[in-house]
Amino acid sequence: KTIGRYEVIKTLGKGAMGVVYKARDPLLDRVVAVKTIMSPQQQGRRVRSAFLERFQREAKAAAKMSHPAIVTIFDVGVDEDSGAPFMVLEYLPGESLADRLDRVRLPLARCVQIGLDLASALSFAHRQRIVHRDVKPANVLHAGDNRWKLADFGIARMPDSDLTQVGIFMGTPGYSPPEAIKEGRYTPQADVFAWGAVMYELMSGRIPYEGPDTKTTNGYVVQGNAPAPTRHDPSIPEPLATVAMTALQPSDKTRFKDASEAEAALREAWDRCLMQGIVHPAVLAMD
Repeated sequence: KTIGRYEVIKTLGKGAMGVVYKARDPLLDRVVAVKTIMSPQQQGRRVRSAFLERFQREAKAAAKMSHPAIVTIFDVGVDEDSGAPFMVLEYLPGESLADRLDRVRLPLARCVQIGLDLASALSFAHRQRIVHRDVKPANVLHAGDNRWKLADFGIARMPDSDLTQVGIFMGTPGYSPPEAIKEGRYTPQADVFAWGAVMYELMSGRIPYEGPDTKTTNGYVVQGNAPAPTRHDPSIPEPLATVAMTALQPSDKTRFKDASEAEAALREAWDRCLMQGIVHPAVLAMD
């Protein structure tokens, strides 16, 4: 099977927005990841045509991003046989951060470094006026040599775009903020909230909001009553716990104003912990 010119090797995973394949680019003779995107098949030719036009415009904008902590987008297109839009991405054979956290707790210094890298990646994307919309450990991939990269800008959206359908919840329960749940509103501060949830999980080993189903979990998020991560692990330094809880504020008016502010706050908190002797510099083993 081929998608565009890309020869499918195997299926890597399926999600709400599409399917990801390991594939080979015969033109450049390299292995890539190809992600197909679901499109509104049943809503008429005009709606579908507008969707495809917006998808290609926004995907091309995302493809212009070049950052060491963001998975590179090589190409976008529409498969002639199936009519499915697709993105061609850098292939990373390593596991996701979600898989890693299922197996082991990471050293605190490693958690902070991952948090700084992700905040830097989001800050860069936001300067290009692109919002990720689905930041979570499953979308952070191991790139080797202690490096992790933010993936899946497949549902990324420019702030003034209407690529996704109004009224449909597109994020992941527990990582999407109240304004996304109630209003479908995704701004850079929605990514800040999700980043805070990832930092909380990295440090404590627990998700800040978790219920038996999507409705219950979203209800907890809207109520905004997540316990401090120190409730789960008292050894977490208070300055770092405060950074995570600030990013998780229910109101976007009381969160960090953007990812760069979150990055600066985390760096300052870590430096304070080191200076006060709360934590000690650690030699980090290779991933």
